[in-house]
Amino acid sequence: MVSVLFVDDDATGLAALKQAYGRCRGDWDMAFLSSTDAALDTLAGGGVDAVVTSARLSDMSAARFLRLVKDAHPATARLALAGPGDRSAAQSTLPVAGECLSKACGPEVLAGAVERATRLSARLYSSATLDLVRDLGSLPSLPDNVQALDTALGDEECSLAHIADIVSTDVAMTAKILALVNSSFFGLRTEVSNLRNAVAYLGVEALRDFALAGAVFRAFTPGRGLPTNWLGDFQHHGSAVGEACSSLVRNNVARCEASVAGMLHGLGELVLADRAPDQLRAIAAEVAQGADADEVELGQLGTTLPVVAGHLLSAWGMGSQVIEAVAYQREREAGGARNPELTDLLAAAEAMCGPEPGSDAQDNPGDVPVCLSASCAPDAEYLAALGLGSVLVGLHSPAKVPSPAG
Repeated sequence: MVSVLFVDDDATGLAALKQAYGRCRGDWDMAFLSSTDAALDTLAGGGVDAVVTSARLSDMSAARFLRLVKDAHPATARLALAGPGDRSAAQSTLPVAGECLSKACGPEVLAGAVERATRLSARLYSSATLDLVRDLGSLPSLPDNVQALDTALGDEECSLAHIADIVSTDVAMTAKILALVNSSFFGLRTEVSNLRNAVAYLGVEALRDFALAGAVFRAFTPGRGLPTNWLGDFQHHGSAVGEACSSLVRNNVARCEASVAGMLHGLGELVLADRAPDQLRAIAAEVAQGADADEVELGQLGTTLPVVAGHLLSAWGMGSQVIEAVAYQREREAGGARNPELTDLLAAAEAMCGPEPGSDAQDNPGDVPVCLSASCAPDAEYLAALGLGSVLVGLHSPAKVPSPAG
């Protein structure tokens, strides 16, 4: 049974939550509280799977409340509910809420979000994953520019100009954002050269995800025993998968998420390359001989590298859609027929960018591949069922871009 704690210090809002969920969710253990202090006391007792809070609270900001929950109870899923059009409140929760929904989203939408979030948290914070992360040593904290961005987002009075000033301190990230906004994907008629305008166009959530993605590659350094060109090849592959994944969707926000998910889908391997390169080599050797990547990783690590990647992205406050796609990238049950989700699109993009059958990358077991998930690429039948059969046309042909999914 899922345990859900609802928090809203507005009596009308709390009453609405009780009316919507109090009787119709027999499979949830629910509590409805009107103060953050009472909520924190309840959380301290343990056993809470998810917290759903109003994005506007009076006794403390929702961003601060969710930060306290995140720091003390990282495995507890965190969701926020903002009033329709209350962009500043929603924006302030970005670094600490897995998802912020509109209060008008409806019970079924929120129920689905809670169930997905708790299922994901159970995977990312399993005892086996926590044991491995502990054994690998303390993982990097948020880069300074992302920490500064999060501090600014927590202030509901923060302006886009201030956010643009923070991002502008990272020259490489500024160039990446401007290149993205001016790419053919967005189809703008005039070039955007002002970072403030780019921030306004992309949206703060996408901006933060890109800032975090850009910092990841600077946080880890591959260790001994790996080819000297491994990191460069890893970054190139991530960029290629990100570009392929974003080509499969039409919506601009979804394109941003798809691009970031593709860039970061191999983060688990980067962590192992930095902290335990010998283990990465041993896993890669078995996979090169035809072993299943999940089985090998579970046997040697107790968890899988996509889950390790998702765990770190969760700790850093990446958006839930990207975390889901990265953590579940090898699964084949994400979307329904002709209704692919980001997880499916990421798997398809991996198939597009993986090594060709019979290539040297597959035949030399001494090499350490830049992406073990390439050995788990989806088959033609699965892609066709999702309406992604056209992806097969573009396999191993970068010049051919498949038709976007609906």
